[in-house]
Amino acid sequence: MKAALVVHHVRPTGGQDRYALELARRLAGAVDLDIVTIRAEGGLPANVRVLTVRVPDRPLLVTAPLFRRAARRTLALTRYDVVHTIGGALPGASVITAQFCHAAWRAVNRSASAYERLVTRQAIRHERSAYRDPALRALIAVSRHTADEIQEHYGPLAVPITVIPNAVDAERFAPRPEAPADRTGRVLLFVGAYARKGLDTAIRALARMRTQPAPVLLAVGDGDRSSYARLATSLGVGDRVRLEPPTPDVARWFAEADAFVFPTRYEPFGMVIAEAMASGLPVVTSAAAGAADLIREGESGHIVGDPENADAFAAALDGVLSNESRRQAMGRSARAAVQQLTWDMVAERTLDVYRSAV
Repeated sequence: MKAALVVHHVRPTGGQDRYALELARRLAGAVDLDIVTIRAEGGLPANVRVLTVRVPDRPLLVTAPLFRRAARRTLALTRYDVVHTIGGALPGASVITAQFCHAAWRAVNRSASAYERLVTRQAIRHERSAYRDPALRALIAVSRHTADEIQEHYGPLAVPITVIPNAVDAERFAPRPEAPADRTGRVLLFVGAYARKGLDTAIRALARMRTQPAPVLLAVGDGDRSSYARLATSLGVGDRVRLEPPTPDVARWFAEADAFVFPTRYEPFGMVIAEAMASGLPVVTSAAAGAADLIREGESGHIVGDPENADAFAAALDGVLSNESRRQAMGRSARAAVQQLTWDMVAERTLDVYRSAV
C-alpha cells in the first residue's frame, strides 16, 4: 500500500506534530510511506521518503493556504492508495485525523484577538471543505468528545468516524524511583500553551491552596511570561511560580512533580494528561479535555467542570496533596489506566482505517 502522510510539521514537540512523528515511525514497516511536510525533525526511518515543500512557517494565515496548494502539487506527482492528513490541511484526502475542531474552539474562546479570529475563521473554512470533500473515505477523531464536536459543527458527515486516542510512551514517561533527597515541598506541574490551557486558573488556584508547606507551580510552555509572572506576584505567589520554555525533554519535568494541573479551556485530547498519568501523577483537569475520559474521579485524579473555577481546582489539589499514601495510590491508578495506550496500538488501528478506506 502506498500512503502519504500530509502534515505541516513532523517533530517531537507539540501534540499533532508528535502524533505525526510517532505514527510515521510505526507505519514505515507496514506501508510504503511518503511524508509531505514543511519540516521533519526527530528522526524518521530510512525507508520513509520526506517530500519537503517550500512554505514559510508563519504567519499561519499565510502558511495554511500556501501549504495546501504546494502539497497538492507534490501529491499529483505520485499515485497513492491513501492520502492521510490532519484536520483541514488538505482537501481531497482519503483519511483525516481530527486533532482539533476550530469551530468548537471558537465557541469557547472569548478573548481571541482580531488576528486569532481571522486564523480561526480560515481554519474552519478549511476543515469544512476537507470533511465534506467527496474523496474522503474515513475520519479519525482523537476522542469521543472531538468526534461529537465534528458532527455538531460540520455534520452530518457521509463517512464513519473512528475514535483512536493519542498514545503515550510509558517507558519514557515513568514514575520517578524516589524523590530527590534534597527536595522540600510539593511541585505542581502545568504543561502547554499558557492561555488556552488555563495557566491563569492554575496560578489563582495555587494562591488559594491550603497545603503546607506551600507547593510550587512549575509551568512549562509558551505564552507571555511577563504577564503571568505579574499575575503570580499580584496574588502573592510570585516566588512559587516557575515559568519554563517548551522543551522536547518534557519527561524530566514530569519526574520532578507530585501532581499535574491542567485547567484547559479547550482540549480535543491532551497528550500531556496521558504523559502525566504514565509518570504516576494524579491529574486535576477540566471537563473540556478529551483525555479526561481516562481519569476515574477520585481514583486517578479529579475532573473540574468549569475551567475557570480556581476554588474547585485548589480544593482538588489540596485533596491530592493532603495524604501522601493516597497521592501515591492515585498515581499508580493513573499509570495503570494508560498502560495499553501505546503508539503501536494507534498505528495498528490506523492501518485498519487505511484498509477500510482502500
